[in-house]
Amino acid sequence: MGQKSEPPGFDQVYVLGLDHRGHPRGARFSVLRDSIVSAAMDMNCRILIRQPADVTALAGKLPLGYVHGTGKTVRLLIPRIGYDLYRQILEAARTARIHEETRIAAAISMTVH
Repeated sequence: MGQKSEPPGFDQVYVLGLDHRGHPRGARFSVLRDSIVSAAMDMNCRILIRQPADVTALAGKLPLGYVHGTGKTVRLLIPRIGYDLYRQILEAARTARIHEETRIAAAISMTVH
């Protein structure tokens, strides 16, 4: 059961990781399911959900991933990607996380006098 198309306006789920040889792999999925996240975690991948626009723009270059199987146990096909794209997406996600944490800390400090 593979994904053929993407629903319009849906928050993508991005999966990034390294295979057993250290080659970067990455894919995007248009369906958020526990089985997909669980399978990605079993593969020691990073899962990016609801990312800001700059991360989404880079991660949109990822190929569609494929889900094999149904139910609780599935296998993911995550294609190889270029190291530069892998690095750029992770760096953008890291930067976005730092900005979000800083924004939250600033909001908390303003409300707690």
